Amino acid sequence: MVCGAFPLLKVIFMRVLCIMGVCYLAALILLWAGRRGKISRKVAAVVSAVCLLAGSGALATAVYPIGNGYGKTVNRLTDLSGNGAVVVPPPGSARTTAPLPDGAAQKSVPESGMAIPAAAASGELPGPAAQKDNRDNVSVISSGTVHDKWIALTFDDGPYPPYTDRLLDVLKAKGIHATFFLVAEQAQQYPELVRRMTAEGHTVGLHAFRHRDFLKLAEEEKRKDLEQGQNLLRDITGKNPVYWRPPHGFRDFSVMETAVAQSLTVVNWSVIPRDWTGIDSQEIFRRVMDKADDGSIVLLHDGDSPGYKASRQATVDAVAPLIDSLREKGYHLVSLEEYQEKNR
Repeated sequence: MVCGAFPLLKVIFMRVLCIMGVCYLAALILLWAGRRGKISRKVAAVVSAVCLLAGSGALATAVYPIGNGYGKTVNRLTDLSGNGAVVVPPPGSARTTAPLPDGAAQKSVPESGMAIPAAAASGELPGPAAQKDNRDNVSVISSGTVHDKWIALTFDDGPYPPYTDRLLDVLKAKGIHATFFLVAEQAQQYPELVRRMTAEGHTVGLHAFRHRDFLKLAEEEKRKDLEQGQNLLRDITGKNPVYWRPPHGFRDFSVMETAVAQSLTVVNWSVIPRDWTGIDSQEIFRRVMDKADDGSIVLLHDGDSPGYKASRQATVDAVAPLIDSLREKGYHLVSLEEYQEKNR
């Protein structure tokens, strides 16, 4: 009611920069009032400190990639519809099979509702080491439920030849799908790379039409940027992008409202090796492997927005060993779209 009656209040409290301004201004007024004897100095100091903390907290919530302080943000695969769970049938029902990570032996799910290794189903019981490996490949959610382990590799700021080309070569050789959050201006310059992404089964999401901090844009600028980006990617791929990663992962109420109006799902990440900082491929590999777990969304970069001058070869070189090591640990590597298809 208040927002509808007072549009200015809506603008103020929808944008984090306005919230910060109001909080900091209130703190200054309170300190002034305390100094002039209008209110107790102690009260002025305490309340102004609260205002400063509130303003700083609002900004921290906007720039911190994880959390739903300003609206629903996907940070892990389980935040998408479906949770990777495969419900094991109760005794007496039809048998089914549970999908396994690439290259792993298929486990049959018997009528007892318990998952057993394929070797056991054929009468060859595995030793203790094999039993442990099998447990590592499957996570128990609750009684009667098992699910496979999933990780999504995502790449920002492309397309950016020759690194996007080389990355696509690696993904194709390894037989996995990833998600690319594209800068539409770049996609406009290299549409053949975008078409290759979709032809090879990858998910194409939107990063922005032009890579800018959305917290600083006016409402109309945000709306226009997303519309232009969606339209351009749709013209290239024939599909409207449904996933959006805000530049830098920054968002506030206004940014989230704009995304919802464009029917976009906001996707950030849970693992970030900071591969744009000049570290080598081994360090990228180590940082991802240290943090990755079931449901992780990994943020990597095949592009270098806005300058497009820095090399992304270290990221390209890290991807193949990452895929191999994650597979050895029993993970499926999937695109966002693929995950949702598999877990409806």
